Amino acid sequence: MTDSSAQPGQLAPYGALPVPCVTPDLLALIRTGTVYSLSVVYYEGIPVPEPMVPYTLTPRLRHGDLSALTPASAAAEAITMAAHTGTHIDALCHIGERQNARGDVDPEGEVRLYAGPGKTVRAADHVNYRGQTHLSIADMPPIVTRAVLIDVAGHKGLDVLPDAYVVTLEDVQQALAAQQTEVRPGTAVLVRTGFYRHLASGNPAYSNAIAGPGLDAARWLVSQGMILFGADNMTVEAFPPMEHPVHRFLLVHHGITHLENLYLEDLAVHHVYEFLLIVTPLRLQGATGSWVHPIAIA
Repeated sequence: MTDSSAQPGQLAPYGALPVPCVTPDLLALIRTGTVYSLSVVYYEGIPVPEPMVPYTLTPRLRHGDLSALTPASAAAEAITMAAHTGTHIDALCHIGERQNARGDVDPEGEVRLYAGPGKTVRAADHVNYRGQTHLSIADMPPIVTRAVLIDVAGHKGLDVLPDAYVVTLEDVQQALAAQQTEVRPGTAVLVRTGFYRHLASGNPAYSNAIAGPGLDAARWLVSQGMILFGADNMTVEAFPPMEHPVHRFLLVHHGITHLENLYLEDLAVHHVYEFLLIVTPLRLQGATGSWVHPIAIA
C-alpha cells in the first residue's frame, strides 16, 4: 500500500493491524467505563531523539491583536515538532534494515522496509520530496483493540527499572502470571518500566540509558499474537544498543509498530491490566509517525 490509496473513508489492514471493528468481545472489556489517558504532556524541552528538532510553541495571534473581531477576541499559536515527539506511534516506514540480496542483515547492504509477511522493498524507491510513499502514517487505520499492561517495574517492587535494564522473557512471563493476564492473538502489549518518572523529573537516563524489552521477550510476544507494542519510554526497547534490534524485528520483519512515550502510571496504580485501547493516528501523508492521544477504557 502507498499513500495514493490513503483516501478519506477507505481503511485497510496495516501490517499486523487489522481494519478496526468494534465487536461484542471488545465491548465486554469495558466493565467500569473508566477512561484513562495514556499520553504525556508536550512542553518546550521535552526530550526527543537527538537528531530531531525540538518542540517549540510560539504565540502567533494574541488576544486583542485583531481589532476587527471586536467584541470577540482570538488567540492562536504555531507549533513545531518532530513526528516522534512525546506520545506517538511509528509508521512501518520509520525503521528499515540493511540487508544483502539474500535478505540477511548486512551493514553494507541496502535499506529495506516491510512490505508484507516475508517481503521487503527498497527504501530508496519509496521516498520523494513529499516524504515516504510506502506505508506512511496516512495509511494506518484507527486502532480499536484489546490491550494488556505488563507492569514489569511494579512486579519487581520498583518505581523505576534500573538504567538500561533489558526486560527479559522471564520478566514478562512472571509479571503476566502475577497479574493473571494473558497475551492472545489480536492483543496490544504495553510495558511499564517506570521511566515516565525520569521524563517527569528531567533525569537524562530517559534519553540515553533506557530500560525496555529485549529481543527474546519481543519474539515470545509475537508468538502469542501481539499486534502492537508500546512502553512508557522513548524507544520501547532497551537502549543502548543503537542497532534497534527489537524495532527491526517487529517493524521490518513482522509489520508490528510501536507506541512510545506512553503514560501508564494511572493504569498501574489502579491495577488495570486488561482494557479496550483506542488510538487514532493523524493522516499525515508521507510522515513516518504521528502524535497520538491513546485512551484505555477499563
